Amino acid sequence: MNNSKSRRCRWTAIVLTCQNIENAQSFQTELNLRRDRGDIDRDVILLTVEDPKQEVGSGGATLNALLVVAEHISSKTGYTVVNSDVLEKSLILIVHMGRFFPFDPCGRAFVSLPLVSDNSGETCNSLVCNFDLLLETMTTKFAANSQNGVWVCSSDMFLKISDDIVTGALDGADAVVVAVPGTLDYAQNHGIYKISAEGEVENILYQCKSLDVMREFILPSGDVALVSGVVYLSVRVAERLLACHVVPPLSSCTYFGQDSGTLPIQLSLFFDFVLAMCSQVSEDTFVAGGVWAGERGTAGTGSGDSDRHAVLTARRLIWRQLSKFKVKALLLKGQHSYMDFQPLTHYRHLLWPVQESSRWSFRRRCHSFLKTGSDVPESSVLINSIIGKNVKVGSSSAISHCHLATALEIGCNSMLQDIALDDATIVDAKLKDEIAVCAYRIFLPMLDQHAPQRVFIVFGMKDDLQNHRTFCNDEFSLFLRRTGISITDLWDSSIPEERRTLLNARLFSVMNLRTKIGFDEVLWLQGSQSSVASNMSMLERWKSSWRLSIVEILPLLDVSGHFNFRKKLFFDVATEIIRDSLVNGRNYGLNRIFRSAVNEGYAEKILEVLDSVGSEEKSPGIAARTLASIAEVLGAMSKGDGGLRSGPASNLLWQSAFQLLEQEEISGGFRAMANERANWLVLPSHMIRAARHYEGAAQILIRHAVMSARNFVKTRACEPVAIDRWVTVDCPARIDIAGGWSDTPPITYEHGGAVLNAAVTVGGRRPIGAKVKRIANLQLVLHIENDETVTITELSSLKDYNQPHSPGALLKAAMLCAEIVQYPSDSTLAQQLFEKHGGGFEIYTWSNLPHGSGLGTSSILAGAIMAALWKSSGKAFDISSLNHAVLHLEQLLTTGGGWQDQVGGLTPGIKVGHSRAELPLKIEVTFLKITPETIKAFNDRLLLVYTGKTRLARNLLQNVVRNWYSRNPEIVDTEDRLVANVWTCAQAFENGDLEAVGKCLSEYWQQKKVMAPGCEPEAVGRMMAALRPHTYGMSMAGAGGGGFLYLLMKEPKSVDAVRDILASVQGTENAEVYDAYVDEVGLELTVEDCGAVKVPLMFDG
Repeated sequence: MNNSKSRRCRWTAIVLTCQNIENAQSFQTELNLRRDRGDIDRDVILLTVEDPKQEVGSGGATLNALLVVAEHISSKTGYTVVNSDVLEKSLILIVHMGRFFPFDPCGRAFVSLPLVSDNSGETCNSLVCNFDLLLETMTTKFAANSQNGVWVCSSDMFLKISDDIVTGALDGADAVVVAVPGTLDYAQNHGIYKISAEGEVENILYQCKSLDVMREFILPSGDVALVSGVVYLSVRVAERLLACHVVPPLSSCTYFGQDSGTLPIQLSLFFDFVLAMCSQVSEDTFVAGGVWAGERGTAGTGSGDSDRHAVLTARRLIWRQLSKFKVKALLLKGQHSYMDFQPLTHYRHLLWPVQESSRWSFRRRCHSFLKTGSDVPESSVLINSIIGKNVKVGSSSAISHCHLATALEIGCNSMLQDIALDDATIVDAKLKDEIAVCAYRIFLPMLDQHAPQRVFIVFGMKDDLQNHRTFCNDEFSLFLRRTGISITDLWDSSIPEERRTLLNARLFSVMNLRTKIGFDEVLWLQGSQSSVASNMSMLERWKSSWRLSIVEILPLLDVSGHFNFRKKLFFDVATEIIRDSLVNGRNYGLNRIFRSAVNEGYAEKILEVLDSVGSEEKSPGIAARTLASIAEVLGAMSKGDGGLRSGPASNLLWQSAFQLLEQEEISGGFRAMANERANWLVLPSHMIRAARHYEGAAQILIRHAVMSARNFVKTRACEPVAIDRWVTVDCPARIDIAGGWSDTPPITYEHGGAVLNAAVTVGGRRPIGAKVKRIANLQLVLHIENDETVTITELSSLKDYNQPHSPGALLKAAMLCAEIVQYPSDSTLAQQLFEKHGGGFEIYTWSNLPHGSGLGTSSILAGAIMAALWKSSGKAFDISSLNHAVLHLEQLLTTGGGWQDQVGGLTPGIKVGHSRAELPLKIEVTFLKITPETIKAFNDRLLLVYTGKTRLARNLLQNVVRNWYSRNPEIVDTEDRLVANVWTCAQAFENGDLEAVGKCLSEYWQQKKVMAPGCEPEAVGRMMAALRPHTYGMSMAGAGGGGFLYLLMKEPKSVDAVRDILASVQGTENAEVYDAYVDEVGLELTVEDCGAVKVPLMFDG
């Protein structure tokens, strides 16, 4: 058992024991859900095993569970009978549910806790239960490097164990018990171990009140070793134990014995099995009953209803089987907290949970929703609950699995559990301070088993359920006087005074033939008067009702109904969160909810909610995120079997829905999408294809949202340039120094964006440009790449303007965006050209940069084309309008993308472009106050390295948008840091601190790698590693993945040094080094025979 924090064991089987078969299927479902969401490996055998009879004890339950799991493994291995040899290759976990728990109808193992996952890699949104904590502890700590064998764990405690576990000394042990240090006071109500100097367990005490006896158990530290409820049995011991299943009377603890008609005896895992291996326990002492409780005699287990002779015989058999083995103690730093019958103990477990870990952390709001108008202080804990608008919660209260829709005031330091309260007859109800209310669903004997009854249980936080000194925090005599209840109403005369407790008092009404049992009984019992009933009428109603005690209610629990109620409530909360997140633009990650819905059969409900949100929306931004969310649900429904998420999305069957969205008929478009979706839910591959079309539909609405930038395009009429005179536009490239990705739609208008970039020359040239001239012929002549010329004489030739890979698509889209012509139109191309311009147009474009350079080529080129077209056709413009127009053009072209490229290349110098989290989308530019000396020093140290690797941002962009729409927490956090880094970098520039600029640059590259994993090719990584010691900072240009790498060198004029360094790096054969300088002109426009024309950054006024 060598320690390793990072390792997880691989269980062969996990077994959960429970008291009766009626609840076994519910618990099995919970196990299966944990496997479905990835908490348990797919190949692990999961079993829920009911005890043969109640009260067989933890020892009997362990023996029966071991038999059942050995049968399953034997069968799976090919044996026809139980074969203990299978244990040699098995690592088995047995978790005992134990007895019913009065504070949670689903039992101690499934008490929900205010813990949330801190792991962004978690696939599902789920509540954290005690079972999850125990499973994580067993898997990652105790059994992480365990030898094969059987681990047994109780679920009646919370266990917090230090991470620094050292278990190597226990390798080869016969058995191991886990202990944690505790005080003598605490130990008087629990079990403790006596441990030798060599680490062997010598004896066990349980609830010993004698300090004289306990002194022998005190550790050198002054503490005692508490029984934690965790035991490891080696294969040797497990084989011996398994052999007992055929030997009477031990066989009576298993289903073998039950099926053979024998009466079970009660055995304890600790005080029958483990005690037999303790080194200071003799056979006579053990068989007689031991000294484990500090008294000799028959106080041991097995003395209940079982025959005394059978108990003695069983102990002799256990001694013969196990006494030759030794048990070692693993005493760890940690904390043990037993889940007892004290309300205050359970309350403290909810308000201050014992266990947090690297996986989970405490959170006071766990999967809950507060409606506007509710009043819940920060000090209170909510778990899987909806709090209505007229509900007021007192400080430091704990509310679990409740839907409170009616007016209600809850006092301070209170607990509510499993309550769905929407009774309109309850008006201004008030629960006093320190009151606990639980609503249980039970099946009453002789009634319809498909219609469980609801019973409210109430008690005070200061009550002790194991006596009746107080009730609802009042002295019991005061409670009796206040209500008029008599002792004989609560207990039969056959129950002696000393055995009368709140647990067996028949306090709680479950049925009344004349009236409905409800929350009024709770208010009356706790001491506040209902608005609809007097004390006398309530007393009469209470007395005429069929009443049960807690101990009578617990065996009647509808455990399955409670799990189903909590699951339904979980997704009711989820629908509230989904609707609120989408409509109000919350940064809440919804994908975990979607995957949970798929795993638990609620996917259709979630789709209906999303359809509803989308159909009610008028904002294209909100509707687009909703469509993307539906795509995520469909992707989750395919369960990884449908193929890649990215792919074509132009199937004709979806086109009618797409057309409605293009026409901004969002409601109709959503309905049409939903109708078509219903035909695509049969096969995983079809679900993925449907998801692609939903993402395609989202892109339509993103385009509409981005096209709101047209509001900020301002042009003015001017004299058109004469026919056959060229208008030429030259532009620098751009490098992004901080903030990229924050300009990307929809991030830019949902989060707000800021990018610091610089216009630069490359190798002394302004590499991007276009020229346009008016021509006499009524046609469009487009000179495109590879010396290809496209001559357009028919309007229909423009129809592929939105197909980026079709010849001349960018130029065609620019013609439409610049309003040279209109498509579609009733007028022909020739008619439009003649009427509007008196002739046609001829266009050349160029870029002297490699394809996929990352230097913003396509957007800057689009700006150059637009500028030349506008000027040639008689429109004056400013750079701000041009920046917004390029956004519009790229949406027409369907290439998407953000605004930083055109801002970087069309606008001069080093500056910050920024946009607010709002629509319409407006780009603003802030020019930095940088000294000429700083600019010179920056120029002297700035180098560009062409990596020889081309890259396309398209797939990277799809993944970034997908992750943003899902509100991946890491992506949201990175967006915050991207924008913050921009202003830090801006300050560094203004301070003339290039070293600080370099740090921002390197931080920016790390942020890019979070946004788009895989954007650093291996060869580029080697280049960066070799160059890092010589730079203040560096980053790949644009989205990364290839293209240019830019460096801020420590030393000026380092071109030759960089070439020498790269020459020694593998995979850099095609790399080229260029100097680069900040371009302080930006877009430059000239008219043939007229010279340069100044383009203002922004029109006055």
